[in-house]
Amino acid sequence: MKNKFLILTILVVMFSLTACNERTSVNQSEPTSSNAVSTASPSSPTNSPAGKEMRIEDENKDSKKMIVVSILSATDFYKQAKQRYEAAHPNTKIEFKEFVKAGSGSGVMSASEVEKYIKQSTTEILSGKGADLFALTTVDLPIDRYVNKQAFVNVGEFIKHDTSFDQSQYYMNILDNSKMNGGLYVLPTMFYLQAMFGDQVAIEKAGVAIDDKKWTWSQFADVSKSLAAKGAHTHSLSGLDPENMLNAIVSDNYERFVDGAKGKSNFDSTDFTDLLKRVKSLYDDKIISAKPLGAKDSNFLLSEFFSPSDFITRNSLYYTSGTIYQKPHSAEQQSGVAFGGLQSIAMNANSTIKATAWDFMKFLLSEEMQSIPQQTGFPLKKSVNERLIDQISNDAKKGTVSTMKGGNVKVSEKDIQVLKTMISEASLPISKSDKVRSIIAEESKAFFTGQKTAEAVAKLIQNRVMTYLNE
Repeated sequence: MKNKFLILTILVVMFSLTACNERTSVNQSEPTSSNAVSTASPSSPTNSPAGKEMRIEDENKDSKKMIVVSILSATDFYKQAKQRYEAAHPNTKIEFKEFVKAGSGSGVMSASEVEKYIKQSTTEILSGKGADLFALTTVDLPIDRYVNKQAFVNVGEFIKHDTSFDQSQYYMNILDNSKMNGGLYVLPTMFYLQAMFGDQVAIEKAGVAIDDKKWTWSQFADVSKSLAAKGAHTHSLSGLDPENMLNAIVSDNYERFVDGAKGKSNFDSTDFTDLLKRVKSLYDDKIISAKPLGAKDSNFLLSEFFSPSDFITRNSLYYTSGTIYQKPHSAEQQSGVAFGGLQSIAMNANSTIKATAWDFMKFLLSEEMQSIPQQTGFPLKKSVNERLIDQISNDAKKGTVSTMKGGNVKVSEKDIQVLKTMISEASLPISKSDKVRSIIAEESKAFFTGQKTAEAVAKLIQNRVMTYLNE
């Protein structure tokens, strides 16, 4: 399953940038150089919020550049990026600063190794003396703390003022909704979607109407009770422990409970204690089973999908006749499709080669790099993704797309349109913090097993998270 593979996949980022004649438009009113890049047109200067011309330039005026990329481990994809970029930019070299050398070890990190990596990366990032670019992998780092310390560049300003960056070519809904504190400090180059796959036969037979564009988790519970009462499956979801379900909802509403930039959290609130009680009721009322029941014994299956082909095969794999719904959201949250960023990268605010680093980040979003096969995630470049959708549709018509169960996948125009709509409506970022998630999971068990009250557990979580945020 790709969603499990995601946990083991090492996604990293890097790349190099440069030569003024291959960059954004250069300000011709000043001497051109390979380390000075302007996002403003010479005849029509762009103003920054401060009212001055917005320029992206290198402090390092050397003709030859070295981009240092801090990554967990260099994958084949990033090795290709290095090779291709250096070939196109002979005066720029890319150096990987790896925590785990590519090809060494089992690919699975122990808890102590993860902790060591987080501490090492945090020290490097907050020191301001680290790499030019930081690849953010499946090991979640305390990004909000870095943003609070102004350790990363807001590349949203670069996108806004760079005349060579055509926003219409990208899924800007993904980038716009990936912002933190009003800025895009972490740039996802790929993304995945999360949704509910449903048993269409059982749901239609029960005659229960579902408006997934509006449903909250409370309405999901009501729908589930109606389905069970009318002869559909007793459970609507399975295979999720209560603490994992709680974390899934918290991650969808992360900024509501955690303000990492200000070092504050809100777990000792009635909002969170009410959430604890609502999650417990989902299990008490047999709406969700902690034990895995499989698709044949549940009305829905919550799942991530990472490509057009993944969407199509999962839709046919889970149910004989399946349909897909947006994931329920909290009452305070707007409806939308949940998504997560992949292969993300951030720029060191103290880098002396910001123009070169930005050029390399753009290269990651180029047609060339986004078209490289065997990547995990939907491309951010629209043309590449649309080509993949057309390809899977045509292959299905030819009978060349098989399911894991055997046989070929049937793909309708409705399926294709549903996928396109979901991509365009993706707006709910799935925020993650391994440390906060582990604290919630560890402490909430006492409530779900009846050992402590919701209020007592909430207080413990609040104290531990506050300690973590301010350490």
